[in-house]
Amino acid sequence: MSRRLLRAVTGVCALLLAVSAVGAGPAQAAGPMPFFQLPFPCGETWRLATYAGHDDYDIDMTFTGGGSNGRMILAAAGGTISAGWSSGGGNYAVIDHGGGWRTTYMHLLQPATRSSGWVDGGTPIGWVGSTGNSTGPHLHYEVTRDGGKTEAYFNGSPSGITSDGSASTGPIYVSGPVSPARNVTSANCNGGQQVYEAHSANGWRMLPVSGGYGPVTASATAAIQLNGVKILYSSKGGQIFEAASNAGWNNLYTGISGAQGTALAALNLNGEKLVYSVVGGYIHEASSNNGWRNLNTGIGGVSNSSIAVIGLNGVKYLYSIVGGYVHEAHSANGWRNLNTGVPGSGVAAITVGTTKILYVVNGGSVYEAASNAGWANNWTGISGVSSATIAAANLNGEKLIYTMAGGYVHEASSNNGWRNLNSGVTGSRTSVLTINGVKYLYSN
Repeated sequence: MSRRLLRAVTGVCALLLAVSAVGAGPAQAAGPMPFFQLPFPCGETWRLATYAGHDDYDIDMTFTGGGSNGRMILAAAGGTISAGWSSGGGNYAVIDHGGGWRTTYMHLLQPATRSSGWVDGGTPIGWVGSTGNSTGPHLHYEVTRDGGKTEAYFNGSPSGITSDGSASTGPIYVSGPVSPARNVTSANCNGGQQVYEAHSANGWRMLPVSGGYGPVTASATAAIQLNGVKILYSSKGGQIFEAASNAGWNNLYTGISGAQGTALAALNLNGEKLVYSVVGGYIHEASSNNGWRNLNTGIGGVSNSSIAVIGLNGVKYLYSIVGGYVHEAHSANGWRNLNTGVPGSGVAAITVGTTKILYVVNGGSVYEAASNAGWANNWTGISGVSSATIAAANLNGEKLIYTMAGGYVHEASSNNGWRNLNSGVTGSRTSVLTINGVKYLYSN
């Protein structure tokens, strides 16, 4: 980016902040700093960086586990939200946390999920994009204190992003080294987004999943069916809950805690309900047959963004991302985790007969790899999707893939040449199950 363009972007961003401050009332001494969290789901790791001419304290955030485009943005703390559009910031949101503190979020993929009212910390407010004056998908994040920019803190620790190294940009106005980039893992673990159910027999009409204990909210979901009953597992704040369609979707805590990120999978194996999550970098297994005691499988070093599970002939197969590649482990080999050689940032798995089939997101494109073809990785033709969100189903031999693109769930079928069609269902993540020929999506 040219220095002239950098100065132009800086000017526009400053103007945006000035506009957002209109109506805020007279300046006053800032109250105590809110306990800000990284504005991304629990367990995700993001790179924080700046550059010369960016303005001191401004932070550009990119996901370390793959592409940033379409990834969920959460409120860093509770407050009153406003939103809009500017030529520099694109789709943006501003949250007024009270006491003179504000956070600003720029370049959102599409307009913020809310444009007014109160949002709790951890509430989804949008998706990472590249709108406005942006050179690629990222979140531009700022903190202001009584109208002046200040260093961001996350989970009680300073971000370390202070100086942009330029004497011509403030508020420090010092020529010197640019603050070095660093990776930060989110502890924003208390939020959750409303889960919706939509199915193919009702034209994908979205209905909120809610029971006697209130709405089901989650950062990730997994769904199974057991004797015609739909069972939904949801992760929120590191805890995993179970809700069933025959019990009015009452959301019950399983007792499982410590779950990280958005990696969640579930399996019905001959009537035994199994839930898989990532805790401390290891995949854990909990079963309805052991009172949901969460046991370490020993599978370590895995990404906490995506895991998948299938059952075949009584054997449980787990798929995880380790070092950017899909690994397979199964219960009959003591969970020894072997590299399939398939690269990716998100994984889903199905069986067709006795063949295991993987669907993997890599660089925004979707690939198919089958166990009976030596895991040869073939591009489906699907592209432009979110990096770690993918679900799949086998419906009477028809292979189905569900991905997120532009904030909408898309469906592609092996029967239509993998043409990726917008279902109209919104969200940032999805899971799928089938019952009696009907496809059910759970999005959040």
